Amino acid sequence: MSGDKFEFYLTEVKAGWLEARIVLNGSHHDLSANANFSEPIKDVCRCLADSHGLEGPVDMNRDYRHLEFEWVGEGWLYYWVVTPRPGGRLRLSVEFKGKREVGGKEYPVWKLDIDTDWASFARQAFTQASELLWLHGFTGYYDRWTKDFPAADLMRLGHLLHGQPVDTDDFSREIGYLAETR
Repeated sequence: MSGDKFEFYLTEVKAGWLEARIVLNGSHHDLSANANFSEPIKDVCRCLADSHGLEGPVDMNRDYRHLEFEWVGEGWLYYWVVTPRPGGRLRLSVEFKGKREVGGKEYPVWKLDIDTDWASFARQAFTQASELLWLHGFTGYYDRWTKDFPAADLMRLGHLLHGQPVDTDDFSREIGYLAETR
C-alpha cells in the first residue's frame, strides 16, 4: 500500500503562533496554532516517538501514548488522532473545527484522513523542526514562542530515525542529527 502523497511543513513561528501546512495529494491545508494553549512541535514529536514500532491501535486505558492531541487557535481547533497500522504505517485524522464563542458549538471546516508511513512523516517533522531551530536558534525561538524549544522531544525522534533507543545519552550524536539537516 503506497498511501497518500502527504507532506508536512512548519512554515512560521512568531509571537506565540505556529503556522503549519499539510499538503495531501496536492491539496494545501494551512493550520495556525496558538502557543498559549498548545505546544504543536512537542505534540508531533511525542506522537511520532510514541507510535514508533506499533502495529495497531493502542488501548489508551492500559498503555497511554500521545496519539491524540489538539491544537488551539482563536476560535478554531485542530484535532489530531494518529492510529498505528501494520508495516510502519500511520493513519492520521486531522480535523479543523471553528467556534463562534467560548464554550459554543463547534462547526466542522475540513477533515483529512491520511495514510502515510511513520518514517516519512518522522523525517519531515524532524527536518522541519530542525530548520526552525537553525533559522531562529534557541533564544530566537524563545522570543517568538515564549517557550523553550522542545529539543528533548526532537532528539528522541532523532534517535528513533537513526535506529537508536529513545533514551540514548549522547549529546554529540544529537548535535550531529541537527547537522544532517543542513
